Amino acid sequence: MLTLKDYDRFALADPVFYDVPERYPDDHDRIPAARRQPPEGWERDESDWWVSLRPRGAPPPAPGWRIHVSVTPDRLARAAGIVWGHCMEHGLAFGFLRSAATARELNGHRADRFRGGRTITVHAGDEAALTRTLGELAVLLDGLAGVYVLGALRHGNGPLYVRYATGPGAPRRRPDGTPVAAPRRAAFTVPDGVRLPEVLRSDLAALHAPPAGGFPYRAERALRLRHGGGTYLATDTRTGERVVLHEARPHAGLDRHGDDAVARLGRRRAALERLAGLACVPRLAGHLTHLEHHFLAEEHIEGDPLQRAAAAAFPLTSAARAAREAGPYTRWALEVLGRIEEAVGAVRSRGLRLAALDPATVLLRPDGSVVLTGLASAVPGDDDRPAPAGDPSFSVPAGLGAAAAARYLLDRLRLWLFLPVPYTGTGPLRALAAAVEEHYPVPRGFGTALLSGLRPPGRCERGNGKDDGDDDAVSALLTAQRPDWPAIRDALVRGIHAGATPDRPDRLFPGSPSGPREIGGTAFAHGAAGVLYALHGAGADVPDAYTAWLTAAVRRESAPRAGLYEGLHGVALTLDVLGRREAALEVLERCPPANDPAAPADLAGGRAGIALTLLHFASVTGDTALHDRALRLAGELARTTGDGPLPAVPGRPPPHGLLHGPAGVALLFLRLYEQSGDGSWTGHARRALRHDLAGLRTLADGTVALAAGTGPALPYLQGGSAGLAFVLPELHRHRPDRATAALPAAIRRTCDAVYVHTAGLLRGRAGTVAALVALGEPAGGPVLLRQVRRLAWHARSYRGHLAFPGFRPDRLSSDLATGAAGVLLALRSAFEGTGVLPFLGARSMSVPSAPSAAEGR
Repeated sequence: MLTLKDYDRFALADPVFYDVPERYPDDHDRIPAARRQPPEGWERDESDWWVSLRPRGAPPPAPGWRIHVSVTPDRLARAAGIVWGHCMEHGLAFGFLRSAATARELNGHRADRFRGGRTITVHAGDEAALTRTLGELAVLLDGLAGVYVLGALRHGNGPLYVRYATGPGAPRRRPDGTPVAAPRRAAFTVPDGVRLPEVLRSDLAALHAPPAGGFPYRAERALRLRHGGGTYLATDTRTGERVVLHEARPHAGLDRHGDDAVARLGRRRAALERLAGLACVPRLAGHLTHLEHHFLAEEHIEGDPLQRAAAAAFPLTSAARAAREAGPYTRWALEVLGRIEEAVGAVRSRGLRLAALDPATVLLRPDGSVVLTGLASAVPGDDDRPAPAGDPSFSVPAGLGAAAAARYLLDRLRLWLFLPVPYTGTGPLRALAAAVEEHYPVPRGFGTALLSGLRPPGRCERGNGKDDGDDDAVSALLTAQRPDWPAIRDALVRGIHAGATPDRPDRLFPGSPSGPREIGGTAFAHGAAGVLYALHGAGADVPDAYTAWLTAAVRRESAPRAGLYEGLHGVALTLDVLGRREAALEVLERCPPANDPAAPADLAGGRAGIALTLLHFASVTGDTALHDRALRLAGELARTTGDGPLPAVPGRPPPHGLLHGPAGVALLFLRLYEQSGDGSWTGHARRALRHDLAGLRTLADGTVALAAGTGPALPYLQGGSAGLAFVLPELHRHRPDRATAALPAAIRRTCDAVYVHTAGLLRGRAGTVAALVALGEPAGGPVLLRQVRRLAWHARSYRGHLAFPGFRPDRLSSDLATGAAGVLLALRSAFEGTGVLPFLGARSMSVPSAPSAAEGR
């Protein structure tokens, strides 16, 4: 499953779209070893940011000891040249980062702390080779410094670190043979069953030796762990005082200015010393260096971060709360903002400029007073550079002096407190400012003041290079009193075409990542198939070049996956919808079999979605074998859901809701009932759906949330209560149930939300729009138009066309799951009353057109 760090990796190569890390723009910065061709008898491979070499014909590195050479980016070229010579002489496989720029990213402020420092890796082979290599490289690389590699054992005092690792395709296994994920520990450990080489024994003894001098702090818990170091709640053992302890690791956590965590900690210390005596900043409680790490202790402030306090009080989670609580929330928010403005002014009075003001770093004491803790961004007032680190959403752009920077940060915080919709650049500002004035009793002119503070005249949207007029034009399409659906549709379609890259073999349209190393491709949810399905459904032209790309890309896949949303079944269905029956059947033949009882049961990538696809093709081709296969899968699923809740599958979302839970399985049973008239299928549907219904929670405002095991999930189509809108009413029509008769109305209240964090179809506002249509809201009616206008909060301009961000707001996406294609389908549903996705309702777009004359081109 994706983590925030995964999204960060995909956001490095392009300022507008997510893209593979390999496309990081560092051609100008490649080190000489990355440009050198290997000698005869050696193989070279480049993957991600790594260049790897090994003797020709040698197998992939087996499980064993790895030597990591950790050097600073400015020493990477020299170190790689030395390692190249040694490994070529001794026939050892090795790899290195291709540029100083990628080395900076690997050791960046937001980087994965466990990957940091591994700038060069040598596969040492046996113990004799390990001993020889450590001895020779320790001499050759003496004097070079780098990040301490977490989870590895440092050899001597140099840049060499050793750990035991499995080879590619050879995961660690338990004694019973089941694979187990490699542990991610900051401390070095020797795996069970592995003997520590003799050459490392003195290093391990040094690691475990008591350090000279005691450490005067006892950590109670980690508050935050980053590559540059941790932040801990701790106790000073000398005085008993509770403190917040900041750790900085040398050479780690490089920021936008190239400074490491130690330099930032120094800025924090200088700011605290300069601001001493102010009640709005913590008191400096101490600083020291211990085992090469730098530490700074601040007074511990009792209170809540503004981020948490605002989330608890935020009233726009439903229309009922908004009507009841918007007034009190406004009074509270304005009071807090006034105190924050006073605190920022006090910092400025000491000659410092804040470059960032994140609500996570603003503490509210129990008495209501404010404390600013994000002081690593405090710099001298004449330093007008952007913030070196932190969330760009709460950082000043370059070129603003102290006064302008303070106003910009305060206005950014004002907008966030009232409407925390993530955005980049200036795109949706006018719509957001208007929404604040609509939903809150703020002072007259509040929204206009926000616009002038956050969008100075002449400033262009960062990243897209477009004038503010483009942003206002695309936003106005959605906010008009009577939105023009054909104009909106055409603007969205043009935006999708503008982002297409049919010349690239890896992706046809930009989208959001779908896995830690996956983006683009052919699949329905995040790849090309879903975008073509959406274009066709909206009545837009689907160029032959797009269909040709999809069919060629499927043929290139060496390890195709099954599934409606995640694999080839969705591609086959899309090609059939596009009238390419022959190509569709060819893809269907390539689909992996769905006869693994351990395979997921769900609609997204499992047996429910596969069975629905097989039923479709059985219907349009008359192939009874396909129908029989679908019935076998349905029978297995009936037994599975009859026995209890769906089992969790490692690496997949929790098994609840429409795409990954029993609601999607119930959808299959309903379609079988409609096809056969066999009433037993409605019974199976009811038994399947009861597992999701058991997880529903009715909240105080009358909305409903689907629990995800550890707490309530957001009401999204993918896994939340909105997904039930496509199944529960249909089940009631076929098999009425008084016990759940009121639930559709509660789901409708939930989907008619004021605030939704993102725009996408599967996990955003577009999905709730589609759910409202499924629940009977009339197309073009006031409820749906209200939601259409709120999509302007997320809208962007790309080359003057309408576009939308992906699941995270800092990159645009065209895919069906998170981006413009999904919004296009939802808007069509809102204006035309059509279905949005395959098999969801009688008017879903799963019935193909007649085969075209272009079949097979």
